[in-house]
Amino acid sequence: MPNTDLHQKYGYVRVSAKSQEFNASLKNQKETLINQGVPSGNIRVEIGSATDDPISTRPIFLRLIEEELQENDLLFVTKIDRCSRNTLEFLQLQKKLFDRSIRFQSLDLPCSDDMAVNNLISTTLAAIATFETERRLERQKIGIAAAKKAGKYTGRKTVINQKLIQEVKELKEVKKLSVTQIAKITGRARATIYKILKNELGYVSNKLVPSQENQQNEETNTSK
Repeated sequence: MPNTDLHQKYGYVRVSAKSQEFNASLKNQKETLINQGVPSGNIRVEIGSATDDPISTRPIFLRLIEEELQENDLLFVTKIDRCSRNTLEFLQLQKKLFDRSIRFQSLDLPCSDDMAVNNLISTTLAAIATFETERRLERQKIGIAAAKKAGKYTGRKTVINQKLIQEVKELKEVKKLSVTQIAKITGRARATIYKILKNELGYVSNKLVPSQENQQNEETNTSK
C-alpha cells in the first residue's frame, strides 16, 4: 500500500433476527466498535438469518464495501464470522479490500503491523470458522434424523402468524417497501418474508398474482 495515512474508520455489525440476545448483541457490537474509535455514524447494521447469508444477499454490507469504503479506510468487525463463514468468500473479500488499499481488522484476531501476517491469521481463522459451521450443521442433521426415527421430531416452530402476515401485507402493499426493508422492520429473516409473500399473500417473484378464484371470476365476467 503506497499510502499508509488512515482516512476513515468504519464498522460492520451483523445480528440474527432469530437470536434471543438480539438487542444485547447489537448493543455490545456497537459499543466495541465505538471503543475502537469508529464514529457511530460510520457503523452499518444488518439483520440476517441464523444461517450464513452470502455477501451478495446482504445489501448493507455490499453497499459498504462497494460504494462507501475508500482507499486507506479501515473496516472493523467484532468477529470474523460477521463478514462470512465461508472461507472462499472471505478470501475473495479480503483480496478485494487489499487491492483497493482498504484495511480490514477483526477484533477477535491478533493484529500485526505486517499485512502478510494479518492475512495469514484471518485466512486460517476463516477456514476454522467454515469447518465449525459445517460440523454444527452435520450434527443438526444427525440429531433431526435420530428424532424422526424415534418419532419425536415435530419440526421447527414457525414464527409466521396472522399478525406478522398482516404487517408484511401492509408494508408491502401500502408502504411499497422491499423485502429487505420489511425484514429489517419486522426483525424476521428475508426467507420468512418471501415465504409469507408467496404462501400467504399470493406473490410470485415479488409480484402479486391473482388467486385462482379471482381468475375464474374474471373469466366468467369476460364471457358474459
